[in-house]
Amino acid sequence: MGKLLDSIREHDVEFMANQKVFFVATAPLSPHHHVNVSPKAPGTSLVVLNPHKVAYLDLTGSGSETAAHLAENGRMTILFCHLEEGPPRLMRLHGKAHILLKEQADAELLSKFPSSLTSHPGFRAIYVMDVHRISSSCGYSMPIFNFDRYRTKLDDWCENKGEEGIAEYSLTKNSFSIDGMPSLAVLRSQQQGSNQYRINPKPTDGYIYGEKMPVNRLLSLMLNMQYEIRRQLFARNYGTFMFVCGMVTAYVLQWLLVSAQQLSVDVINEL
Repeated sequence: MGKLLDSIREHDVEFMANQKVFFVATAPLSPHHHVNVSPKAPGTSLVVLNPHKVAYLDLTGSGSETAAHLAENGRMTILFCHLEEGPPRLMRLHGKAHILLKEQADAELLSKFPSSLTSHPGFRAIYVMDVHRISSSCGYSMPIFNFDRYRTKLDDWCENKGEEGIAEYSLTKNSFSIDGMPSLAVLRSQQQGSNQYRINPKPTDGYIYGEKMPVNRLLSLMLNMQYEIRRQLFARNYGTFMFVCGMVTAYVLQWLLVSAQQLSVDVINEL
């Protein structure tokens, strides 16, 4: 049966660390946007900082919904479920979380995680959650699995990509959520204070990728207009025809503004 807990206890810490996978759920505020659930592994990638605070270390992936949602509203739920032999159990942590980019994590926090994770080339962020509700329930209907091993595909992929390759991949795949909300790569660019480029959203095959664009006032205005048209039509699912119309409008605006910029440059050169 369900039970509300006052705090995370010592045997809860052991239970969470022993799980091979846990799940993280977040949601944006807009009813037009999508709720997200992500699997995370291993259980030791989450550490308990105090009886009402936890943190987990996140490795790179093809999406970054969690970061986008947290940047907007901070809401998070973490679920642990025992799927091996032994007493069935579910444990949920509800709270508000914030993002620490890899570059922002201090040595004291990093020391709490396994070195195999902090030294991993795919390490991209740590999520720190203040837990305001802790519950435990039976999980009687959960199946029993036999654990074989962890996959090494991500380890191999990151080693082959290298630091620059991962950074480029992150800019493309981790800049925006599927609803066009800014995520990890955009947040990293803002934190670094880059004034050489901005990251422009680019809807592609049902996702919104990021692409580098040079920065100047005129181009920034154009990109903001283009981004808003893309985001509204994509997020509200107005259909293919309306989406194409919006894209055509956005690119016409882009052509007009860039042409005006080039004309002003030509006039200045003639003078």
